[in-house]
Amino acid sequence: MKKSHIFIVLALNITILSGCGSIEPAESEPSNTLISDQTAVTDISDIYVDNVEVHTEETEIASEITTEMTTTGKAPLVTVSTLPESFQIDVEPIMQEPELPTGCEITSLTCLLNYLGFKVDKVVMADTYLDSVMENGTNYSFFEKYIGDPHADGYGCYSPVIMKAATEYLADQNSSLEPVNLSGSTKEELFYVIASNHPIVIWNTVYAQYVEGQYAWTKPDGEDVYWNNYEHCMLLSGYDIPSNTVTLCDPLRGEVQYDIDQFFAVYDELMYQQAMTIY
Repeated sequence: MKKSHIFIVLALNITILSGCGSIEPAESEPSNTLISDQTAVTDISDIYVDNVEVHTEETEIASEITTEMTTTGKAPLVTVSTLPESFQIDVEPIMQEPELPTGCEITSLTCLLNYLGFKVDKVVMADTYLDSVMENGTNYSFFEKYIGDPHADGYGCYSPVIMKAATEYLADQNSSLEPVNLSGSTKEELFYVIASNHPIVIWNTVYAQYVEGQYAWTKPDGEDVYWNNYEHCMLLSGYDIPSNTVTLCDPLRGEVQYDIDQFFAVYDELMYQQAMTIY
């Protein structure tokens, strides 16, 4: 059902920085208090539902992630039957700046690829494998393209774009590894993947802030497109249930820890439960 929203129509040559590298956090350090700063949209809950319905085919629900096999007959992604209270994967962070100030998504994928032994550079990934569009960006959604320029004035992209980049890079390497769409997975399902030694590219916000402000436009086909101004992408590398923290390689800050409850409130409610890995 069509809803009435306030729209900010963007110029075709995107000039307003709104990607992961352009937002100053609302606080100098991460906060365990959920905060809200709704700025351009009248009903964020309706928007979240609308986008999930529109992109159901791109965000496969991973309700049986602990038992599914891949199409190639590989062993299950998850190899542990009991979830440990904590687990940490040793991953070397890669920083997006200065070369990719708004390129958190492709930098997080590069971090995962380097962990897996591929010594590829983030700029090579951005320039060769990231499907981006600068002009006529409002003809697309963030599930279809990286909108803008990750070297400068970029907004960003959602998980299908990074899945595509990973698929093309691995094919060029003649690798047997495959990208795995974890979008729709619960917190516990993702922890099982981590405990099986698989870091996860995951969508959240800068400093894991619960901020609801959005920019929006309407595509030529009539689809409404929404973008959280604080969108950010990181590599989830660990969790600690007793301390209620998750560990991430944040391409803006290095290795950081965030409160589990706040991090997954953002993941669940603002970022469409988007995540992927490779194995």
